[in-house]
Amino acid sequence: MKRLTNILVTVLLFNLAGVAVGRAEGNSSGPLVWCGLDYSKVKMIGTQDFRQPEQIFPGMLVKWNELFTAEMFPHLESMAKSAEADLDAVAARNEKASDSQIERTDGTRDELVNPTHITEADIAQAVRDYKLKHEQGLGLVFIMDRLVKAQETGCLYVVFFDIASRKVLYSERLCERAGGMGFRNYWFRPVKTAVGKLPKMYRKVGSEP
Repeated sequence: MKRLTNILVTVLLFNLAGVAVGRAEGNSSGPLVWCGLDYSKVKMIGTQDFRQPEQIFPGMLVKWNELFTAEMFPHLESMAKSAEADLDAVAARNEKASDSQIERTDGTRDELVNPTHITEADIAQAVRDYKLKHEQGLGLVFIMDRLVKAQETGCLYVVFFDIASRKVLYSERLCERAGGMGFRNYWFRPVKTAVGKLPKMYRKVGSEP
């Protein structure tokens, strides 16, 4: 009887340990780490825009990331107890983006906005490939999907991941309205709108077991 009791206690402790490990994997310790706007797979679609690719790649990609740091990063700092930036990995990927990602075509929302060429496997691979300075924490990256001029819409994936394990904890595709004065501001608006939706996503990631 005593031996059976010991076995049951051992099994119970093992199961409790498993639950603790699962929670640790779901709730990354350390700061919220902003990794940048990743344009390495973006499609820029339209016949009425993207006419100066030499100014977009990589110059405008840099400007959009700088604008995020200046205007949007404070929102991350107010959302999380601790927020830091680790941008070199995404910047390196953006340097390889090119005008081959521009598609000069127009069409309906069903044709150009609703579909996506980015898969879950693509997102997981990108997260694994980031060479970050941080070894722990909750990573956050926006993987840009498509900018569609005919529909005045920008789509992106909001991705939270555990830096230590590189496990994607949460990913959601958002398609938001573009607008504003000038090319930079016009295509940055979807990013700003997405940032406004982050707190709810952040709370969900933080509560995952």
